Amino acid sequence: MGAPQLDLVVLPHEFFRGKVVEALQNQKLSLREEVEFYLVNLLCEFVAPGKLQTVTGEIDALDTPLAIMLQQALDAPPQERIRIYKYLGDTSLYVSGFFQDYFNRKTFDISYYIALGSSAYNNVATLFKDHHGDQHFNSVFTDMSNRFHQLVDVVAEVSEVPGTANRSICLVSMTAGHEAILTDYVRHCSELEFCQYRFLSKTSNERPYL
Repeated sequence: MGAPQLDLVVLPHEFFRGKVVEALQNQKLSLREEVEFYLVNLLCEFVAPGKLQTVTGEIDALDTPLAIMLQQALDAPPQERIRIYKYLGDTSLYVSGFFQDYFNRKTFDISYYIALGSSAYNNVATLFKDHHGDQHFNSVFTDMSNRFHQLVDVVAEVSEVPGTANRSICLVSMTAGHEAILTDYVRHCSELEFCQYRFLSKTSNERPYL
């Protein structure tokens, strides 16, 4: 009988923390502690993304088109607007980073997701400052908005998990079907979403686009 195979079970936070630190070192980037912590938690949450409950219904990160999220944020009362913009920014960051290779193989424009995400975080920052007087979170989300493209690059590198020959790494509930879900998601968000988005960008005082 051969030697037993070693299976390592790695908790998501431990795994993604190490991957984020490694990606930052490889890209020679430095993030403030709050942003690095936020990024690790975001990646953990998207192992099995939860739905956001709003006064008008339910928002699903891998089902609701970004333009619909934006419309709901614009229509929401001020106390709920932050949650929806944050959810929009998180979804844009995860999709444009973790599935960057998917976009590179297709004809979809990743810059659309990056622009929406950056703008969403900027709106979160503004709302924290104007409605809550919170300069700290204003500063954190302003930084995330300004460096959104860099955050996408970090997430993209994190998504490139190399195969292992002698052990298996088991992430809790990591779904192999995400790409299939994303295919349906992007198809659902095609020309209709771009049309909705252009309309919203002309009718909103908040920043739907940079």
